[in-house]
Amino acid sequence: MSALMTEKSHSIRTRGNPAAWAILLSGFLSSLGVGVFSFAVPLASLDARVGSLWLGTGFAGFFLSRLLAGPLGGWWSDRGGPRAPLLWGFGLGALAPLAWPLHPSVSTLFFIQFVLGIVAGLVRPVGLAVLGAQPGSGSGWFRLHPLVANIALFIGPILGGVLYWNRTVEPVLVGIALGMVSAHLVVFALVPAGASTNARREEAGTERAAGGRFAGLLIAIFGRTFGIGLVTAFYPVLLSLRLGAGGVAVGVMYSLIGLSTCIGLPIHGWLRKRSGVDPILVGMLASGAGLMGVGFGTETWHFVLAGGVMGLGSGVSIPEAMTEASASMSGQGRAFGLAHLITGLGFLAGPLVGGATVQFSGDPGLPFIFAGLVGWVCLSFWARRGRENGRGSWNAPLLILLLAAAVAGGWLLARQSGPGHDRLYRHTDVAMGTVVNLTLEAASAKAADDAARKAMAFMRTLQQDYDFRYEEGSVGRINRAAGRSWVTPSKRAYGLLRRTLNFSAVTDGAFDPTIGAATTSPLYFALDKSLLEAKRHLVDYRLVRMDEATGRVRLSKEGMALDLGGVAKGAVIDATVALLRGLGVIAGIVEAGGDFYCFGDRDWTVGIRHPRDKSVYSTVSVREKGVCGSGDYEQFVVGGQDSRSGVRHHILDPSDMAPADESLGVTVIASSAEQADRLATALFIMGAQEGRRFLALHCPQDAAMWFNPDLSVVVTENFPH
Repeated sequence: MSALMTEKSHSIRTRGNPAAWAILLSGFLSSLGVGVFSFAVPLASLDARVGSLWLGTGFAGFFLSRLLAGPLGGWWSDRGGPRAPLLWGFGLGALAPLAWPLHPSVSTLFFIQFVLGIVAGLVRPVGLAVLGAQPGSGSGWFRLHPLVANIALFIGPILGGVLYWNRTVEPVLVGIALGMVSAHLVVFALVPAGASTNARREEAGTERAAGGRFAGLLIAIFGRTFGIGLVTAFYPVLLSLRLGAGGVAVGVMYSLIGLSTCIGLPIHGWLRKRSGVDPILVGMLASGAGLMGVGFGTETWHFVLAGGVMGLGSGVSIPEAMTEASASMSGQGRAFGLAHLITGLGFLAGPLVGGATVQFSGDPGLPFIFAGLVGWVCLSFWARRGRENGRGSWNAPLLILLLAAAVAGGWLLARQSGPGHDRLYRHTDVAMGTVVNLTLEAASAKAADDAARKAMAFMRTLQQDYDFRYEEGSVGRINRAAGRSWVTPSKRAYGLLRRTLNFSAVTDGAFDPTIGAATTSPLYFALDKSLLEAKRHLVDYRLVRMDEATGRVRLSKEGMALDLGGVAKGAVIDATVALLRGLGVIAGIVEAGGDFYCFGDRDWTVGIRHPRDKSVYSTVSVREKGVCGSGDYEQFVVGGQDSRSGVRHHILDPSDMAPADESLGVTVIASSAEQADRLATALFIMGAQEGRRFLALHCPQDAAMWFNPDLSVVVTENFPH
């Protein structure tokens, strides 16, 4: 924009004024903290077995509070200056993490996220208003602002992966608090009390973004932020699902968007000087294409390319959009408050629609394709106004809509034609704290979609009943009443517990569900061994009372707890297979976190993971079998003196409450996933020598493979080659 501004009595006076640089520095510090937290929340939710719909709702709460606070921050800034809303906002952000020690739970993380949304809503439009009030600022400050913010967003996910490396959120919360406190101090020191965000124009005609042109800009911004909100909430999850990566690796992939945005900012200046080129149109077209590329991606290079295009598009379009908004009115707080309101609507809608789409379609890439199309359709409203400043052409909206229709039509055609002649359809979602993959042979894509949707809902229902983390589930209620009263669980939970206790007796306690006295504590395997040994008297499957006449259950001692984690996943898989058969699915694989059951009149080839290098050690062909594994690589911490290997993992030996060290990994093939799941845990604890004797005596029809601590491999004679 070429608008010229003159200062009022208390306006920030020069381009080099420390207050403007304070906005950039404080924005960097706060964005870094929010970036760390926003990256860690999806991973923490995944670990806590929170479904995609709840995750989307949590991020929507963040964007809702941001939406509501945005206009307030702008109004407050124009009325009383920017210093007060900035100080209050950063102060609130510094206090938010204190909620965690009071109530450490996923719901508290969502509460902190909601508060951080208020902070962002207060400080972001105020900061932009300060920069917009700079005399003769043009688009220069609006290139610096996203540059600084995206540097923070580039560093944030990497730092988040480092801070969350041990799957604990306390370091993440400390990082937020430090960032907010530092931002507060910067504003306190450098933003004067008399600063103003009002700037009057020398010429009334410079407010060019008024009316229809400004409305078109806001609609286009909504489409872009719809996609950004979706990326913020679900991109880490999509990368984990599609690539099988986690922690720092996902953080690096996620941060590439911010890095490419920084690269795109200089391109904006070059495009802006070229006649007939509209940076907003070009940038948002690229962003939409990148979103759709992410949705279709399956390989690492797909996400690198699509994320790069998405970020470049943002870098090209953001400064121009800010400049257009700045020229809309003399009250910079009001202008950016209104723009922030619209961006908040997009941020709010993105996670909500994304969560619902994943929940009901089972395809984690579909929301990204849809978001790209929404962005293009919204961009067509801006393209209609392109000729007002000599950029664009009359047919740009039509071309955009035709391109969007072509992409949507191609996707629908591919979807209807199916993945091949054998009618195999694949669905991916999250349940039981892990990735669930359904490979279904069905009559049509619609039949497979309907079956997958019902199967995922069914799995989550069983999860809540069997998982001790759900206080109102059967296991949760039994644990709360330990040592005090009888509890009537669901019939499914009662039957599973009965079969589990029978198996515990057969293994002479090597498999014991009352190990929950220790394992229900967060990161129990990182605790000092003496703390675990103190729970030993509470671990005894024979102290579980079951009343066959009434279907009630009672734990004899207070402090006892059930943990069905070593068998529940297999039981849920078996029940889901039965449901899918009843829904007309011909054949398929139900796989959850590496455990699965293969059903139907066909052979399935599956891989067995090596416990150390994540490679496929071997493949086997199975039919109507459950295949489950246990290993020391699933949940662990490194260091300490309680384990000979220096790795303290999650599978405890009930006999001494220490991490079992007879095996590195075990894979079991059995007649059911439930049998394979509980055998995998028991045989891991027993080790190869004792485990082979156990199978020969009690389960001769089942097969197993052990990876020993010296990396040698032992198999039973009936293990398929």
